[in-house]
Amino acid sequence: MTDRPLDGAVGTLRGAGPLGAIPAGLSEPAALGVVLATLAYVSALVSVTNVVGGTARLLAVVAVAAVCGAALARVVSPRSAVRLTVALFALGLIGYYLAIPGSRVALGSLGDVALDVISLLTGLSVLRLVLVDVWVLVIAPVPTFLVAYLAGRGRHVAAVTVAGGTLGFFVLTGDAGDAVTLAGVVGVALAVGLSTVPTPGGIRSHGGTLATVLAVMVLASATVTVLPAGAAQPWAVDRGSPDLESSVVGGDELEIVGTTRLSPEVRFTMESPVERNWHVASYDTYTGDGWVRSGEERPLDGPLSGPPGDTRRVESTFTAETDLETIPAPWQAVDVGGVVGEAAQVDERGTIHPGGPILEGDQVAVESRVIDPSPSELRNASTDYDPTIEERYTQLPESTPDRVGERTAEILADADNPYDEATAIERYLIEEYDYSLTIDRPEGDIADAFLFEMEAGYCTYFATTMVAMLRSQDVPARLETGYTSGQRVGDDEYVVRGQNAHTWVSVYFPEHGWVEFDPTPGAERDLARSIRLSEARSDGVEGIDTNRSGFEISTAVEEEPNELPEANATGNGTDDENGSTTFNGTNSTVNDSVPEEARPERSVFDTAPAGDDGPSLPSREVLGYWLLVVIVATAGARRVGATDRAYHAARIRLPGRSRTPRADAERAFADLERILSRRYRERRAGETPRAYLEELRTRGVDDRVHAVAETYERAVYAGNVTRAEADAARRTVRRLALESTPLVGRVFQRESTPDE
Repeated sequence: MTDRPLDGAVGTLRGAGPLGAIPAGLSEPAALGVVLATLAYVSALVSVTNVVGGTARLLAVVAVAAVCGAALARVVSPRSAVRLTVALFALGLIGYYLAIPGSRVALGSLGDVALDVISLLTGLSVLRLVLVDVWVLVIAPVPTFLVAYLAGRGRHVAAVTVAGGTLGFFVLTGDAGDAVTLAGVVGVALAVGLSTVPTPGGIRSHGGTLATVLAVMVLASATVTVLPAGAAQPWAVDRGSPDLESSVVGGDELEIVGTTRLSPEVRFTMESPVERNWHVASYDTYTGDGWVRSGEERPLDGPLSGPPGDTRRVESTFTAETDLETIPAPWQAVDVGGVVGEAAQVDERGTIHPGGPILEGDQVAVESRVIDPSPSELRNASTDYDPTIEERYTQLPESTPDRVGERTAEILADADNPYDEATAIERYLIEEYDYSLTIDRPEGDIADAFLFEMEAGYCTYFATTMVAMLRSQDVPARLETGYTSGQRVGDDEYVVRGQNAHTWVSVYFPEHGWVEFDPTPGAERDLARSIRLSEARSDGVEGIDTNRSGFEISTAVEEEPNELPEANATGNGTDDENGSTTFNGTNSTVNDSVPEEARPERSVFDTAPAGDDGPSLPSREVLGYWLLVVIVATAGARRVGATDRAYHAARIRLPGRSRTPRADAERAFADLERILSRRYRERRAGETPRAYLEELRTRGVDDRVHAVAETYERAVYAGNVTRAEADAARRTVRRLALESTPLVGRVFQRESTPDE
């Protein structure tokens, strides 16, 4: 055991190892659990720096903080160490704030700051923070120093509490994966369990407590695994594969999923003199398995300047057919009218977002500045990028395999400018990969897996891979999300459905701004949408048409080719006025001969057509999770005596009758003792009921308790208690129990009203 001074005292702890250089607390078995929990939250930090860079710096800072904490454990008091930790944390936050460029400092209110903190703790990744690489470097040393200090002093439970709390923060933000979380759970269990080994009989005497703690931690780990943080409805039952729209439209984070579905419901109608993709969001930070848009939003206090160079002013109006949380418009929207515009926000990528939901039936006017540069203008564009643009939009995770860049370089052997590079990659992806909604989500880096391990995917996979390929060649690119133009129902009018949700790519050209490219095979994509819409119409699904977009379904089935229409570099098909899809001027109607990979996936548990919200059975994982919740809750309640207390509380307050008056009298007195033990004290061993109550009489106990005691004595010693007396005793005890309830607010004293 180590020689540990009292809190606030300055002393020197005995060391271990060569020359006593290592604080003895670090040589104890419980330190192993502390190390494991620490490595878990450091791994979560490394996953962040893997995306934004700076892993080597992070590990160096963590190592220095750990060494300093362990060294000071021998000479600094706990109180001083805590003060030093607080000072280190404050200085780190000040340094982080000063590092943020003035143009990006959010001068928000205290409420805004509190909202940001709540957002982090409910699933918002730390990757959303400005200069997250700096934030990691100033935050990481704080818990590491304190953990090393506490472990060095042998206070392993306190140390692992700090480490577990730090890991818990990253679990809540969604930056700690399942394996990391499980490692942290095991570390906490080891530290708590092994800390009892030096105590004689420690494991035996604390076994129940340790089992309860471990069960709760396993439950927490299961919560993270089955109900991940940041999910829109984490406590809902599983509804099978998500629809494409929910995974790509809206939200500060874009998660790349596997099999997806198409939702045919109408979202909005658009009136626009130009037919474009309706842009709603841009993402700058690629994490390897998804996307995050970093930075803060600010109020839209006037029209934006729009792209550089020549632009065309376009006024469009969309009408919400369901509640919306985005502003779809041709890129780049620069101003929004009406009450929506008054509350609108603009992010650092120049996208305008509504300040609140846009309700069904609302009409919103949007002004855009669109560009239409020619290929020759883009080929001759400058590559003198702004450093901020180049740094942000050429970012790739440090773990991105080198073969992504090597394959891209081979494809671009004949390209000598960013435009030709973008078109070469776009053409390569369209020609070499198929479109499919039914795929398994790969492990590891999405772009790498798509290039080398997959043969098909949908828009998110194509766009993500193209952005990664361009960035590997230092060409600024980003991911865009929104909707394709939809079904054209008039000269300048379009009906846009959930199945029109889409992702594409924008490449930056200094003289023109962001120029769109689309590497997804358009013909196959539109065919899958046409199939889904036809199925929904056949099934009578509501909300999939407007008064101008519907048509009468023919019972005749036309002969169809077995092959999908050949994809082309420009190959985006368009929806005609009847909801069918036109490919190079040919109208196609589909039937069962369409290849299976082009069909939307249906879950075996779905009771409604794919893409429709309907009742479904919970998954086995969710059922198992809730079973674990019930087991742990029941075991915990029994452990702390909650079930026993609840039983007796109910027994006291609810009417009931035993077989004999004597048994009822004995039960009444036993219940009375429980009430008195909580209010005053328990009856001591060998103390008679009469002596016990006489001592409580001096403390002002209600006289009614003596009447119950007299009935009990006659029942036990004389055996001549009547049914009426036994029932009266039980009624008195029930009344005393109710009067002792906090909601009633009475304590049975002498002046209480006598029992009736």
